[in-house]
Amino acid sequence: MPLTRLKSFSRYGGCVFLALVLAGCSSLPAFGPSTDEIVEAAAFEVGTDEAVTQFHLVNVTAATLPQSQVAVSRFPNGFRAQRFLVENERISVADVLELRIWETANDGLFASSGQRETVLSFQVSNAGTIEVPYAGRINVAGLTTSRVRQVLLEKYQGQAIDPEINVRITDTSSRTAIVLGDVRTSGRADIPANGIRLLDLLAQMGGVPHPTWEAEIAVSRGMHSGRMRMDDLKGHAADNIVILPGDTVQVTHVPRRYAVYGAVSRTGNTNLNTANPTLSDLLAEVGGLNDMQAAPNSVFVFRRARINTETPIVYRVDFARADAFLLADQFMLKETDIIYVATADASEFRKFVATLIGPVVSSANSVQSLGN
Repeated sequence: MPLTRLKSFSRYGGCVFLALVLAGCSSLPAFGPSTDEIVEAAAFEVGTDEAVTQFHLVNVTAATLPQSQVAVSRFPNGFRAQRFLVENERISVADVLELRIWETANDGLFASSGQRETVLSFQVSNAGTIEVPYAGRINVAGLTTSRVRQVLLEKYQGQAIDPEINVRITDTSSRTAIVLGDVRTSGRADIPANGIRLLDLLAQMGGVPHPTWEAEIAVSRGMHSGRMRMDDLKGHAADNIVILPGDTVQVTHVPRRYAVYGAVSRTGNTNLNTANPTLSDLLAEVGGLNDMQAAPNSVFVFRRARINTETPIVYRVDFARADAFLLADQFMLKETDIIYVATADASEFRKFVATLIGPVVSSANSVQSLGN
C-alpha cells in the first residue's frame, strides 16, 4: 500500500474508531454518585419505593461555615470535686503499723530497766485486725491512725503508767493505683497517702507515647467511671483529677481516621497528625483533587447527626470560588466525617481520550512521521 494511502487510512480509521467509541463513552464506569444525584437526593420528598436517608445540603460560604466548636468530654462531677485528702490515712488489710509507747515510769507496763519507749510492729490481718499485747485483738481496718491511738489509750487505761502512744503506717500494699494500656510503663503505681493528680501519675509511669489527641483516658473508682480525651485536659484544670489509692486508669490509643472517596489522588482511610484537622489538611494529605476526574465545585463532607432525631448534613465546598481554600482551611473536621469528591461530567470523556484514543492518535502520528 502506498505510503500516502496508508497515512490517509490511518487518519480515516482513527476518526471512525473515535466515532464508534464515543457512542460508548456513557457506559464507562464511574465511582460513586454524580453531583446532580447527590443534590437531588437532598430533597425532602423521596419515592416511596426508595430507601434514601434524608439530609440537608449546605453550600459552604463564609456565612454558612459550620462552627468549629467541639464538644469536650468531662469526668464525672464527683471525680472533679475530689480534693487531696487532709485527714489521717485510713488503714487497710496487709498494712504494717508501727506503735510507739512511752511511759512516765521506769517500771511500767512496757518500760523496764530505764527503757521507757517501746516500739511494736504489726501487720493487719486479712480480717482487718491486729493483736496487741495487753490490749488483745483490735479491728483497725478502715480506721485512721489517730483513731487507733485513741482505742489503745482506752485499752491501756489503768494498766500503763500515764502512757503516750504514736501510731503510723510504715508499709502498705493497698496504697496503689493500677495503670493499664498505652503507657510506657503499665502496672501498679505507688500513690501518696493524700493522692496524686492524673497527669502526674501518667508522667510517673513514663508518659503516653502517642499524641494527646489520639489518647483516651478512662478512670474507674469503685462503682463509678469516666473517660475523656487527653487533649481535652488542656484548659480544663478541674479534669486533671486527684487519683486515689484503688483507682484504675486505662489509656487507649484512638487514632482519628477520615474516610475519603471519589475523585482524589488517593482514596481510603486517612490519619491526620494534627490536633485540629481541617478539610484543607485532609485534601492535602490525600494528594488533592484528581485533575482528570474531579468536579471542583462538588467536594462534599457528609456529617452524621449528633442524635437520632436530627437530620444529617452534607456540606458542599465549591473549589471554583476565589475564597475556596480559605473556607477549606477554616472547615474543621469531625471524627466521623466522610469526604467525597464527585466526578465531573466531562471526566469520563477525558479518561476515554487518555486511555483509548491516545494510542490510536499516537499510532497515526508514528505513521506520519515514518512517511516524512
